[in-house]
Amino acid sequence: MRSLLVLPLLVALVAGATLDFNQYWTAQEINEYIDELASDFPTIASAVNVGTSTEGRPIRAVRVSKDNVANRPLVIVEAGLRAREWIAPMSANYILHEIVEHYYEFENILDNVNFLVVPLVNPDGYEFSRTTNRLWLKSRSVNGNGCFGIDLNRNFGHLWNTVGGSSDPCSDSFVGTAAFSAPETAAMRDLIQSNSANLVLYLSIQSADQMVLYPFSHSATTNPSNVAELRNLANSVALTLISQNGRIFTSGGAGLLQPPASGSSIDFVAGTVQPDLVFTLETGAGGSYGYDVPESEMAEILSETTYGFLTMAEYVANNK
Repeated sequence: MRSLLVLPLLVALVAGATLDFNQYWTAQEINEYIDELASDFPTIASAVNVGTSTEGRPIRAVRVSKDNVANRPLVIVEAGLRAREWIAPMSANYILHEIVEHYYEFENILDNVNFLVVPLVNPDGYEFSRTTNRLWLKSRSVNGNGCFGIDLNRNFGHLWNTVGGSSDPCSDSFVGTAAFSAPETAAMRDLIQSNSANLVLYLSIQSADQMVLYPFSHSATTNPSNVAELRNLANSVALTLISQNGRIFTSGGAGLLQPPASGSSIDFVAGTVQPDLVFTLETGAGGSYGYDVPESEMAEILSETTYGFLTMAEYVANNK
């Protein structure tokens, strides 16, 4: 596997701004980067409108397909479900930076696999966390009585609201009023279902428990039928992550290594669409809370997370 480029890296955007991967981007800057990739690399990247958030912000994705060949195994990468986990959308953007801007380094992967990357599912919460409350986790739906937001990773429609969430609209783990009651999760549902025919791997990037997790989130004892394959690949990814900077990553069932919780994106995908491979990658930690990684520590984690992703992508390219 090639060595990833050493940061800082400058990315010139259409709007005239200059972004680099040493600072966190705004939701608007993420959208500008998506547009720039689609404009500069039209034979491999195209912008996809996934949906619209509660406050009217676009939820967007990049489809990566060498020579626009549609019928390849598909990997969907989703990030930014939870507002305060800024390193997750930046990791998704850095993955795009690698596989699109340096596509020639990944011929084996791109000859055999297509990608659909959604860097920021929760733009409203992300911006609220950036501007108002750094600890904010949820979306920004108006729940009444002065309460706002849904925990989007408790709002997907597989065994919704059965374990690990809250029906209190003021709680950080509020599950919503129904499965997919959040426009953000409904948009992701539609995207996943419309691409289900070719989907072989779904990856949710979150932070920052330093784990590689496979379904199911709702149970410590319920596993997909191919749990041995999931376990082996999760172990390989964890070893790759550990080898980068020495951070310790663990791997295993999501409901075993974390408190069981229903309504997660990976449970929805594994429980309904049922592709071969479904994972959550919990990134490296930093800062006071783990997820508040200082900008000075971003470079290592972005590179580290991308190596973990590439281990999964190579597995798909060689085996699916």
